Amino acid sequence: MAKRISVSHLHRAGICRRELLQVGFLGAFGMSGLSLPAHAVAAPPRARRIRSILLIWMPGGPPQMQLWDPKPDSPSQCRGTALPIKTSAPGLEVGKWLPKTAKVAHHLSVLRTLTLNAEDDNHNLGHHKCLSAIDFKPPGSGDYASRFDWPSIGSVVSVFRPGAGGLPPAVHLPLTMLDGGKPDPGQSAGWLGSRYDPWQINQDPNEPAFSVPDLTPLPGFGVERLGNRQRLLSAVDAMRRDLDRDLAVQQLGNAQERAFQVATSPETRHAFDVSQEPASLRERYGRHTFGQSLLLARRLIEAGVPFVQANMGYMNNWDAHRGEDAYLQRLMPPFDQAYSALIEDLAQRGLLSETLVLCMGEMGRNPVLGKPVTGADANAAEPDGRNHWQWCWSAVFAGGGIRGGTAVGQSDAWAGTPDGEAYTPSDIGATLYTAMGIDPRAEVRDLQDRPMVINNGRVIDRLY
Repeated sequence: MAKRISVSHLHRAGICRRELLQVGFLGAFGMSGLSLPAHAVAAPPRARRIRSILLIWMPGGPPQMQLWDPKPDSPSQCRGTALPIKTSAPGLEVGKWLPKTAKVAHHLSVLRTLTLNAEDDNHNLGHHKCLSAIDFKPPGSGDYASRFDWPSIGSVVSVFRPGAGGLPPAVHLPLTMLDGGKPDPGQSAGWLGSRYDPWQINQDPNEPAFSVPDLTPLPGFGVERLGNRQRLLSAVDAMRRDLDRDLAVQQLGNAQERAFQVATSPETRHAFDVSQEPASLRERYGRHTFGQSLLLARRLIEAGVPFVQANMGYMNNWDAHRGEDAYLQRLMPPFDQAYSALIEDLAQRGLLSETLVLCMGEMGRNPVLGKPVTGADANAAEPDGRNHWQWCWSAVFAGGGIRGGTAVGQSDAWAGTPDGEAYTPSDIGATLYTAMGIDPRAEVRDLQDRPMVINNGRVIDRLY
């Protein structure tokens, strides 16, 4: 049985206002009222202050023993078909499904002891914890996104590192994580309000006619007409100052202003135009959704977007309760191609040193094939599948001054329990925020004007 890890917290999410109105393509509800201290914190020794974070999200939980933490000496009911392969980093091995990634492993640091200290938090809560960098469930939050949620990592970055030149500060692509048609928690600004919601892009960059509707004016509504409309709205606002007393209306004004700035920004339009890339480079990433999503993510990073989240598939895409090998045969070749091309491309362009790339999911997989887990909503009793596992799994860092070619933390012989020091989502958040020059202990004000500490984790110094 896994060793339980006790984590204390300095903060709790309070009860926030319910959603009041929906605001166009910003796609969320709520009000904004922040009081921001000018906090900063020094990065760890050897770390570089970064410009951007790229989170590559693998929803559903891929098997750590098949990819990043192979255990060739474990019993067959643990290792399954996993085989380790050597990499460009002496002493660091990965699973056989990552032959191209193995060639760029000297840029990577594999964190092998990520944990939620739980038996089965399931996907929704796992998303919330990992995407918001917290180790608890905020009071009032549930299985679906709401203004009770803790702000996503991208939303916190948006507060302290707003986008420049009309660029959005945080972008999620190429789809929103949905469960039964409803957004999962961890993808919005939660109690920070819609002003800090990341852009949610729901189009496939691999489609020949790919465009972002939010950047494409409706018929008859070109940029010139948008400008006229903006002037008209300004005139109306001047005559109706009393409306500014209503926070909901002010929230609408904030969102309209943000929408106008982004929709008319040539920098934004250029950054999203993946067709500008050479055909040879697009082929190198792979002409599939994974490949073109990571290529678009690189374009956004290069343009100066501070935070990008690239989702590798829909909700539970990597959730192999049965048929593990079939899942991996379908998903791993495009992922391996796209991820390795991204790391190599960032390095060649000189962007890797100023970008911290994190690849992870919300959980790992059971170290015993076919074994059910108490509380899981699906029973992985078939011998070729694995159930959820939040006691121990892997995350992979690259860039931003981390020591490449290394492994941080060691799991047990079954890749199921931390064998020594373990790390939680809040630790990952503290590491990301600190690298961006954001004090993890900085306070922001929630929608009810209460001070909230954004993060209670510790920087993972061993990465540097």
